[in-house]
Amino acid sequence: MIRLATGEDLEALTAMEERASSAALAHVFPPDLPFPLDDVRARWSLVLDDPSQDVLVSERAGQPVGYAAFGGGWLQHFGVVPELWGSGCAVELHDAVVRGIAGSGPSVARLWVLVENHRARSFYRREGWVDTDITEPTGYPPHPPKMQMTLALRGL
Repeated sequence: MIRLATGEDLEALTAMEERASSAALAHVFPPDLPFPLDDVRARWSLVLDDPSQDVLVSERAGQPVGYAAFGGGWLQHFGVVPELWGSGCAVELHDAVVRGIAGSGPSVARLWVLVENHRARSFYRREGWVDTDITEPTGYPPHPPKMQMTLALRGL
């Protein structure tokens, strides 16, 4: 089941992002660098309070297992807990996000993804996203580069 998130989901969103990011990005961020838990929680609090953002939670057996935030034609945050990688949960959540973005009017959706997040980039490519040449450093040490990807929404 996919539902809209509420303020009560703050801790679950933070925990899911920590689990997904720690597993997916261990090769990017040094193991001695602690996960920025307080910063991520504060960011989720802002996103949940932002009326221009839609936040979705995917649940299985009543437990939150995936998250997404989008608005203004951008997929801002997206992840699924590692235990469900390859289960189809990410595809279902992605499809809900794309429908939401397309329904708001833009002809192209955009996202940022770490250049070295090969698993995510492969997933997005399978879903029709295209790499661009637009890159910039991330805000978290050691500031690995992120790249922009786009998805044509015409006909969706």
